[in-house]
Amino acid sequence: MTITNPAPLTAKEFKGKVDPDWCPGCGDYGVLNCLQRACAELALKPHELLVVSGIGCSSNLPGFFNAYGVHSLHGRSLPVATGAKLANHELTVVVTGGDGDGYGIGGNHLAHTARRNVNLTYIVMDNQIYGLTTGQVSPTSREGMKPRAPLMAASSGRPTRSRRPS
Repeated sequence: MTITNPAPLTAKEFKGKVDPDWCPGCGDYGVLNCLQRACAELALKPHELLVVSGIGCSSNLPGFFNAYGVHSLHGRSLPVATGAKLANHELTVVVTGGDGDGYGIGGNHLAHTARRNVNLTYIVMDNQIYGLTTGQVSPTSREGMKPRAPLMAASSGRPTRSRRPS
């Protein structure tokens, strides 16, 4: 009996059934492409891989990737990924999200996941804005940035969305 090694996977084999619908020129395309190539180079198999995300433009990535995927709650991708990894230590877990999802709404979970030292990979796509809400400032927005929506300083001194009279 001859045992043969299966042919190595290519990046195309990690391409999902749905094409990305990001804006033309968006950096998320590059992240998706690099993740597909990296998984192929690491000889991972789609059934041994879980991609978890939160909410936002970049968090649509699991839908464009051929592997197990979870599109979780905003800012809660790391707790979901942690649970999956603890339940199945053999699973390769990759978490993707944007700067608002990871550093704003999910910032607390980032600190606790790092403290727990969970064996997972977290990819944050930092575009310095909440792109899905068309221009709301994020935790990594540059000081003095003029967003599309008017802002007012909250009592904390952090910018917030202005409230329009009802």
